[in-house]
Amino acid sequence: MQKKHVKKTSMFVSAAIISIAALASTQLHAAGAVGFKAWNGDINELNLGGSISAAETGLQSAYSDNPLLNNSAWAHTGDWYTFKNNSLGDINVTVSGDAGFAPGLTVWATGSTEFDGGTTGFGSELSSAGFGTPHTFNATGAMGDAGTLWMANGNGGNVLETLGYAVSGPAHTTGTGWGESILSGANDVSLTSTFENGISGSAGANSVSLIFDDLAPGWYALYIGGTNNATAGGAFDLTVSAVPEPETYAMLLAGLGLIGYQLRKRRKPLNGVVA
Repeated sequence: MQKKHVKKTSMFVSAAIISIAALASTQLHAAGAVGFKAWNGDINELNLGGSISAAETGLQSAYSDNPLLNNSAWAHTGDWYTFKNNSLGDINVTVSGDAGFAPGLTVWATGSTEFDGGTTGFGSELSSAGFGTPHTFNATGAMGDAGTLWMANGNGGNVLETLGYAVSGPAHTTGTGWGESILSGANDVSLTSTFENGISGSAGANSVSLIFDDLAPGWYALYIGGTNNATAGGAFDLTVSAVPEPETYAMLLAGLGLIGYQLRKRRKPLNGVVA
């Protein structure tokens, strides 16, 4: 797992950075290159202690391992989601597929605004396989890397930072369409700690997960696709859960303890009579 974090800035400083970046992204560009899938119940806002979910069917190599694209991602055959995180807290993103689906997952931060879908062919980006963005794109690189300009803030989109990705299938570190590294397992590729304070996770044969420590309030984008061209693809379930911080649990337990103490106190005999 790659770690590139600096000490987390205060939430006030982070909010200022997000606001400034959002203003910078208002330059004109033709957004809407990709569309988004619906969440169950059309609920895309995440509250502390809650969860949101979705169910879809994924192509076997929409994320990576497609030899025709030199193993890079194929935006129009994968599944895009956006969600709004309403509270600072630990967030768990999990994709669980059936036996024919080996998922890949990337999470990006877009700050105070929802991902606008990016711009087709921004900057005449062309992969080594001969396809332009976002027909094929770089799903694992930092914003500004080849294959990301179509979605990057200040260029063709409004994505501020690539946070992390997880791959269930084989790794590809050479000969990729955009020169990107696609590593198996869970990978923290964030360049700052503006949006989170650490990323961990896991990858199995048919599932991946990313866990974000102290994910900041704001909008996030997800991309999901298959990572093993030898499989058939198949159905998957996506779940994003907001886990209360340990301090929250401690406060809850303390509150329950105080209630229990008060109840016990009330039941003490008073002159031989139970209150």
